[in-house]
Amino acid sequence: MPNRILLLALSLGAFSIGTDGFVISGLLDRIARDFDVTTSVAGQLVTVFALLYAISAPILAAMTAKVRRKQLLVAALIAFVASNLLGAVAPTYEVLMVARVLAAFGAALYIPCGIAVTVSVTTEEWRGRAIALVAGGMSAATALGVPIGTLVGAIGSWRITLVLVAAMALLATVVLMMALPEVPTPPSVTIRERLGVAAHPRVLAALLSNALACAGVFTMFTYIAPLAMKTTKVDSTGVSVFLLVWGVAAVAGSAVGGRAADRWGGDRAYFGSAAVLTVGLLVLALFTLPTPSGSWAGRGLFGLILAVISVSCWSLPTGQNHRIASLDIPAPTVALSLNSSSTYLGIAAGGALGGVATGSGSMTALTLTATGIEVLAVIVLAVAAALFARKRAADPQSAQPDLSATN
Repeated sequence: MPNRILLLALSLGAFSIGTDGFVISGLLDRIARDFDVTTSVAGQLVTVFALLYAISAPILAAMTAKVRRKQLLVAALIAFVASNLLGAVAPTYEVLMVARVLAAFGAALYIPCGIAVTVSVTTEEWRGRAIALVAGGMSAATALGVPIGTLVGAIGSWRITLVLVAAMALLATVVLMMALPEVPTPPSVTIRERLGVAAHPRVLAALLSNALACAGVFTMFTYIAPLAMKTTKVDSTGVSVFLLVWGVAAVAGSAVGGRAADRWGGDRAYFGSAAVLTVGLLVLALFTLPTPSGSWAGRGLFGLILAVISVSCWSLPTGQNHRIASLDIPAPTVALSLNSSSTYLGIAAGGALGGVATGSGSMTALTLTATGIEVLAVIVLAVAAALFARKRAADPQSAQPDLSATN
């Protein structure tokens, strides 16, 4: 693959951000206990991070449009390091929330720019696998960073986990400073123009379906710690083991998503992943119905279900970025930035809805809510595909071709 060192450097930055973004879910019980708040309140640390990422990403992209890409990526990671160090020493829940806000801004600058750089330096032939490699930094974070960070938090303190995240981000900063050459700065795009890109029918359909798909899975994953504890009767150490299963499957899912997108096109790859994800969440909901016994067989089945959900979940980003990048639109990099916002908007919505669902203490309510949202995502995908197919049949020249299907 061309530019492998550059892509690995970008992936390393995504790894540090991915660890920080997802490890909080495995530490909710510890954070809630230290600050004397409920698990639902602690879960809003995930929701606020994701919501501010979603809102700020297009705004910050417009504000920094003239900044050179290398400087922007390095500055974003430096801000990210500082925010995690602040969180590590936070004396109150409110200070920790401020640290999560600052971390969200750093992530919102880095991830969309990193994906756009990946697309700009990669040929069509390798694009799916290149995106998979960079996005693989996020899935690798769930495979290594999240379970290790959760285990460190369980044995020691969640504050140590944030220090480790800051150290990884600092390492990523140094690697990018050495490995990332200057790349062309994309044309400046105003907020109005970005909203115009979002209003494009195919982009809008892709963003809506992606937000719903992410909301569905993160309704469940944000509260993975209480879900695993109540369903399988494990402690915090056991949660880290389940997160390791989730993470290893995530790496596989990222690779599967890249190859599927290159072979069948982004649209088909994404729809297939969303369909499998829906079935996986439904099976998980059924698993929560019996009274938990805490048997090893039950824990093994829970881990297997998580693995299936994780593979399908982490094959989504590659298919989504691939189908967005392949659209015949004037500003594909803007659409990629908006797509990143849709992902985190979905994560924020999932965290909020999961908090409401867990208010009753029922894990069945949590998983059924997740399944219902995922069903909506599949419906949106199916309806959009039918409408665009009808439009293509009625007026072939005006329909947008699915360029990804030619790979």
